Amino acid sequence: MRHETLLDAVEDLIGPDILCWNSIFWIKEAGSPSYVGWHQDLEYWGLDNDELVSAWIALSPASEAAGAMSVLPGSHRELLSHDETYHEDNMLTRGQELKIDVSEREVASMALEPGQMSMHNVRLAHGSGPNTTDDRRIGVSLQYMPTRTKQRLVDWDFATLVRGTDDYGNFELTPRPKKDFDPVAVNFHQRAGVALRELLYQGAERPPERAPTL
Repeated sequence: MRHETLLDAVEDLIGPDILCWNSIFWIKEAGSPSYVGWHQDLEYWGLDNDELVSAWIALSPASEAAGAMSVLPGSHRELLSHDETYHEDNMLTRGQELKIDVSEREVASMALEPGQMSMHNVRLAHGSGPNTTDDRRIGVSLQYMPTRTKQRLVDWDFATLVRGTDDYGNFELTPRPKKDFDPVAVNFHQRAGVALRELLYQGAERPPERAPTL
């Protein structure tokens, strides 16, 4: 999250004062039917700033056969409508799917080798298919935003200051653990997990049956 090479790239895009809003592992088991529906991240996050960057880092081969992420170039310039399908194989919280025919759009694959990274604006429409290989596909994504960003949907939200200064105080800054299982950090993480679930499922037609996956 604080790797200098990564933050240098983020700073080029959004400036020197940077918060990391969240991080998540994206794991597709070998031969798994799990997929990520076509969606725009900012639709459900409640953040008021579209100058947000998602960094997606491959920890194992993320080929097209393994279910690499694909994007719709230029879609960050428009706000698209979504359906909430709650499909059991869709890894998103509500099984989000864009209400468009993706086959009529230009699609670009973001296949990666282990150690490579892609970056995209959080309004860019993206999704990924199932892993048809005989090995697990593992990636981790980190969401970065300028410190001036605000949360619109809930009264309390959290983020980690990873570079620069925070002169706005719109998010409670997460404590940096001082040791393994630091009780202060563990308690904050538990509180943050509950808050994230409430945010991502706010107004949902069906109650959450699993941990939130953005």
